[in-house]
Amino acid sequence: MKLNPKVYKQLTGEPFETQEINGKNIEFHYMNDTPFLFQFASKGRFAIWTSDGNDYKVLIETKYYDVMKDFYQKEVNMIWLSFLERVGAISKKINMMFIIPTLIFYVLIAIVSTLLFPELMLQILLFMIVIVVISNMFQGRIVNKRVREENKLAQDQIREYLGTEEFDELVKAQEEHYKEYFKFNVDEEETNDGTSTEDKIENTENSEDEDGTKSN
Repeated sequence: MKLNPKVYKQLTGEPFETQEINGKNIEFHYMNDTPFLFQFASKGRFAIWTSDGNDYKVLIETKYYDVMKDFYQKEVNMIWLSFLERVGAISKKINMMFIIPTLIFYVLIAIVSTLLFPELMLQILLFMIVIVVISNMFQGRIVNKRVREENKLAQDQIREYLGTEEFDELVKAQEEHYKEYFKFNVDEEETNDGTSTEDKIENTENSEDEDGTKSN
């Protein structure tokens, strides 16, 4: 399964760590040494898995790796890699279950409409587009549900391998890193431009109200 293939292609530098798992190479690259730091870290995404469909490259923020290093040891990555492979297979299977029948149905309706109801062609095609959109939404919900189930299974396996105590400590370390990272960056921006933290939050909220979008 391909993951963030564009990012994968741009990670051409020397990795700081490599692992081989089940014949697949995993390279680790520091996010701080790439142009992707602001793009991902500013949204709280400190570790990004990428793949060309065979091998993997992990883009990870430097300090995040320092505090979460045990979470990226080879044995844990074996579990996570298995999760990614299962998710890829599930997504492909479900997509094919929906795409092929929907495409065949769409073509058949288009042919019948052209031959028997040419005057209603536009309305029928618009109706079919609505059907396709609804099918895609339903398909997405099924995939997301299965992914959540597989993710929970993977996390349970990792917790069992690391032990509950160490797993919980890593969760706490992760939370602390989030707090420290964003506190540091907010304080640094305030020093640079003289804008208070409250003003920045207010400006962000106003911006979201205007365009209706929010960051992940």
